[in-house]
This record gives sequence, structure tokens and C-alpha cells, in this order.
Amino acid sequence: MSSKKTDYSIFDKFNFERKPVGVKYSLGKPEGIKPTDKLLAICELLAEAQTSEPFFITADNIQCGGQVMGTQEYPPIMYSGQIGPMFSMFKTPGANRRIYDYVPHLPRDSVKYVSYATTDRMTFDPDLLIITANTTQAEIILRASSYSDGKMWHSKGTSCLACAWIYAHPYLSGEINYTISGLGYSMKARQVLPEGLFIITFPFDTISSLIENLNDMEWEPYWFNLGREGFIDEVQKRDKELNEQLGIEQIETTKPLEKNK
Repeated sequence: MSSKKTDYSIFDKFNFERKPVGVKYSLGKPEGIKPTDKLLAICELLAEAQTSEPFFITADNIQCGGQVMGTQEYPPIMYSGQIGPMFSMFKTPGANRRIYDYVPHLPRDSVKYVSYATTDRMTFDPDLLIITANTTQAEIILRASSYSDGKMWHSKGTSCLACAWIYAHPYLSGEINYTISGLGYSMKARQVLPEGLFIITFPFDTISSLIENLNDMEWEPYWFNLGREGFIDEVQKRDKELNEQLGIEQIETTKPLEKNK
């Protein structure tokens, strides 16, 4: 357990329509959190957590996606690729079969309980922080994710088992990952979320720097509000000033706008 409780209040400033959710994997039974009695796919559990009290699940609560959580093996009908063509996900079983060699999943039986809570009700240190955002909010979140280290953004996914890239990949790889609601096949069919929302997952070792960067950086740079011509003019002005300050012969990075006659 962390000696200092993380302050997640910075996320309140976004006024998210759907609150960020913390996810905790464990072998031991969570304390102070009630089990859910619902049977849901793991993509649905995200939406459930956004509107409910904190809860935890076991394998008995997972209607779909247990393989991603390491609670069960892939059955032959899935692993052989037979399902993909039937659902119009893939042209052939071979194409479907190929994904099982790279889709991530937690090791079998490494997790017995999975806890869920929104950040304003979270009493545990999460292994994952999952943020559902519109484009404007996602731009701030993703910019903050690389604000202090310059690391690139990643978006990895597949038509089926799209939940693996939300739950397993970030946890196992340490990489932030994002997808868009409406791209994952089952999530779309189940109508879990409105289409076009960013679903961004932060693994445990990236959460502190995200919060620190959000507190430190400017969320809406004035550059965003200058308009096209104002932005280009300001870039050229600042570029010239910086070159003169550093004693560097100026090389144009943008061409001057031709003024309308």
C-alpha cells in the first residue's frame, strides 16, 4: 500500500460525463468493497462502475472476456478461429486464428478478484486508471501523458477481444493505450457506450506523472484561440524572436500567408 494517498481531484475539473474508473487486480479478497451480483462482459463492467458504488467481481460475474482476465482458457471454437467469419469479423478462420498469438491476456489464475471504483470513491491503489473522454478532454489527457517525458501515444486494438487492449495490454506492457468506443465488436453490439468516445487506460506506474503533468501544464494554450491566420502569424513572430535571441540564421519553418488584395 502507498504511504501517501493519491489526490485524484484534478479529474473533477474535466466535468466528465462518465467518471474515470480505477481497476485493481488481486488474489486476496478485497476489504471494504462489496461484491456485485451481476453477470456482465468485462467491457460492460467499465460502464457499470461509472454509475455505481465500488464493487468487486470474481470469475462467476464475467459473462464474456474471462480469458483476458486469466480466469478461463479459450475454447476450441474461439481459438481455432471459427467464430470470426460467422460474425463478419474476419474473412477466414485463419485470419481470426492469427490474433490469438498476439492478443494480450493476464496469466491463467493470476487474478481471483477485480475491484472497480470511480476515482472519487476509490479506496485502493489502482492497477489501471480508465478514462472515458470526448475529443477535447482526450487531447488534454494525451498531451499530459507525454508532457514530461515526450513518449509517443499508442493505440492498439482488434475487432474482437477489444477489451484485452483496455485491461491486459497496459497492465502487462506498462504502456498507455487508447481506443475509440464503437470500434470493438462486442462493445458495439452490446451498446456499452455511445460511439466516438476515447477510452484511455493508464497502468499504475504512469498515473502519478499524469496527475502531476495535469497540475503543471496549461490545459488550453492561447494558441488554440488565435484562429488559423493568427496562429500562423504568431508562430512566425516567435520563431524570428527565438532565432535572433539564439543568434541563429533563420530558416523558415512556415511560409508567410499571402494577404488578400
